[in-house]
Amino acid sequence: MQKRHLKAPSPALVISLIALFVALGGTAYAATSLPNNSVGTKQLKKNAVTAPKIKNHAVTASKINTKGLTVPNALHATSADSATNADNATQATSATSAAPTGAAGGALAGTYPNPGLAPIEAWHEVGAAGEPAFQNGWTNFDAGFSTAAFAKDSAGFVHLKGTLQGGTFGLGFAAFTLPAGYRPEEDLFAPVAAARNAYILTTGEVDIARQSGSTNTTAGLDGLSFKAAG
Repeated sequence: MQKRHLKAPSPALVISLIALFVALGGTAYAATSLPNNSVGTKQLKKNAVTAPKIKNHAVTASKINTKGLTVPNALHATSADSATNADNATQATSATSAAPTGAAGGALAGTYPNPGLAPIEAWHEVGAAGEPAFQNGWTNFDAGFSTAAFAKDSAGFVHLKGTLQGGTFGLGFAAFTLPAGYRPEEDLFAPVAAARNAYILTTGEVDIARQSGSTNTTAGLDGLSFKAAG
């Protein structure tokens, strides 16, 4: 039997095989052993990073452009728990610091945001129809002097005025009696004009005390004020 002899590969074939093995080995190395920081934005295809590939909590608020975000149904806005949607959240926030509006009441008059103190009520003239009467011979002094009257201001203070004459002096002889709501919490003993003193009692009596040795028959109440019983 005749023996066959295999021909030795040509140098060109050997070089080609070596180049093929190197190429295949380099691809496997590149696929399994990439150096750190070797992949950048140029190596990533468009839409290559999808939601499942993003680590939870990896994207923080500082990385988000909020200008394009909308909140269709914000049940609990940060500063407006009562806002049913985000469109009303701004209005609810500003409402907490808004100045009051509308008519003022109590000790104030006018309207907000710039009300003023309510003025004192009209004087209640002693002896006029529907008002307390003079007692024990007392009358107005007249001749252009102030008439006996009382009024209460918005803070609850009662003010007295008037120049009186001709009545009976002493505790228990009222010149007139203040109605309920215009009486002091405690009995008062206050100095009045013409060197006399006035007793203003919790019963509403306004009594004029006689000054020892004086023959003057007049008394003045101008300037007397006290806090009404609450």
